[in-house]
Amino acid sequence: MAVRDESSAAIDVASHDDESLSKYLREHGLTLAPSEARKVAELLGRDPTLTEMTLFDTMWSEHCSYKSSRPYLKKYLPNDASNVVIGPVEDAGVLDFGEIDGRKWGIIMAHESHNHPSQVMPVEGAATGIGGIVRDVYCMGGEVIAALDPLRFGWPLPESDDDIGDFHRRDIARDVVNGMWEYGNAIGVPNLGGDVYFHHSFNENCLVNVVAIGLVDQDHITQCRGPKEAADEPYGLILVGKP
Repeated sequence: MAVRDESSAAIDVASHDDESLSKYLREHGLTLAPSEARKVAELLGRDPTLTEMTLFDTMWSEHCSYKSSRPYLKKYLPNDASNVVIGPVEDAGVLDFGEIDGRKWGIIMAHESHNHPSQVMPVEGAATGIGGIVRDVYCMGGEVIAALDPLRFGWPLPESDDDIGDFHRRDIARDVVNGMWEYGNAIGVPNLGGDVYFHHSFNENCLVNVVAIGLVDQDHITQCRGPKEAADEPYGLILVGKP
């Protein structure tokens, strides 16, 4: 029996109304809104394949793009000032730290905030949080000098006579802390600040915030770049990496 490979078949976005398009996306495990799926087709200039739609679904997800908080961050947090060397366009931001013995130094600021990874896999989720921003500092050409970890967990005590979820909430808190210190302590830098709050609003989704601070010689800042030829030549895939 022949099996049709849907991954390479184009999705005729225009022929679907929002309801049928939403149904198709959910049947294939995609979380894109119909308007986002139409935006993908617009950006590509043609109907996307399921594989392409899946890639956009991943990169435009809440975890990767912060799409629900991004508008508020842009509106309320300024990122353009005389001491901003690199704003929010790279792995991490860089602030001017001043000049010492003729060398200009920068402070690298990297931040990670997530819910679900640590709620599902507390140890591994918390470790990838601190690990990811440590990587971001090194990717900017700097060296990690400190970390911070404000954490928010569900209420640790029973909320009713039949509430047995308190055991799970306490386990998550313990395991997140374990994942944090197992990775963070191995780096060998001080924790400049951390706090823990327990509240009912985090019962179903804990909140892990981690910050890594780095120091970099501004002449050694490393930035991401794609090859210039990619603007004119039909590159199928561009891999961007750093040594």
